[in-house]
This record gives sequence, C-alpha cells and structure tokens, in this order.
Amino acid sequence: MDEKVKGIIKEYEGLIKKIGITEKPFTNDEGKIILLGRRWVLLDVDYFPEFMIGVTEQVVGPIAKEFTYWFGYAYGEKVAERQLEMGVPREYVLPSLFAMTALFSGWNITKIDEIDLDKGYLKLRSYNNFELDSAKAAGRKTDFKFSRGVIDGVFSALVNAKTQSKITLDGDTIIIEITKR
Repeated sequence: MDEKVKGIIKEYEGLIKKIGITEKPFTNDEGKIILLGRRWVLLDVDYFPEFMIGVTEQVVGPIAKEFTYWFGYAYGEKVAERQLEMGVPREYVLPSLFAMTALFSGWNITKIDEIDLDKGYLKLRSYNNFELDSAKAAGRKTDFKFSRGVIDGVFSALVNAKTQSKITLDGDTIIIEITKR
C-alpha cells in the first residue's frame, strides 16, 4: 500500500482516539469495507433512505418512492445473482443475506417464518429495521420501499419470476409476505 495512505490512516487512528471515539474501525488497512469481495460503505440513518427520498421528491415528485423500490429490487436481484455465481446453494441465499445484514451492515435482523422456493412463497419478520429508524429520524412514515424492493428482487431471482410483497407493521416488527405473480 502507498506509504502516504498508511500515514493518513495512522493520523486518523490517533485523531479518533484523541477525540474519544472508542468504536473499532470497520475498514481494512486501505480504508475500505469489503464484504463478499465487494466494497461497501457505511450510511447514516438520518440520511438514507428517507432523507434521500425526501430530497428526490422535491426534485421529481412522488415518483421518488417508486424509484427507491425499483432501485432496491434491481440491487436485490444482483445480490442474489452474485451469491448464486459464487456457488451458494439457492436455499442458502436468503439466510446468508440475512446473516450479513445482521452481522455486517446493520440494516436489520430478519427471521424467515416460512419459505417455499418451488411455490414462490416467503414470510419473514424484520426487527431493528434501518429504514424504519430512518423514517422516524426524518419525522416521516415509511412504506419500506427500499427494504421491500431488495427482498422482492432477491426472491424474484431465486424463484425466477416476478414477485409481489405485502408489509404489515406490528409495533416495530415488520412482517413481509412475498408471493410469485
């Protein structure tokens, strides 16, 4: 690695200690978060996705929420395709995705209640959802366009068909049911 970059990282390590930040860095020695062989970034609940949706709505109107859903859907399809290409068995794609979101990304804790890949049915529960917390931080209600889009996209890739989902909120627990169209 470039000595200049190493020097900057050392300076920043000293700075965060000096100002009292005690969390361990999530990044490697190059300043990157790498998961599944890809680079990731950390996002703040105050700015993604609700703040982004609100700003986009000011520019393009209510279509911003639909864009957010379809962005999530396309992302979900790519995540599933990447795992399948890596050799992850189809029945492990969702559990491994949920493990990664729980252990690495901080997006949510998800539990599968029922799944039938052949029939195209999935029911799950999401706890500590980042999108819900983002909406609360922005003083808005959410319809979980991004989260729903990601899960719909992943499931669509696994069942090789378009999907549709229904969300029910039970307190802070999100119940999602997805079916093949």
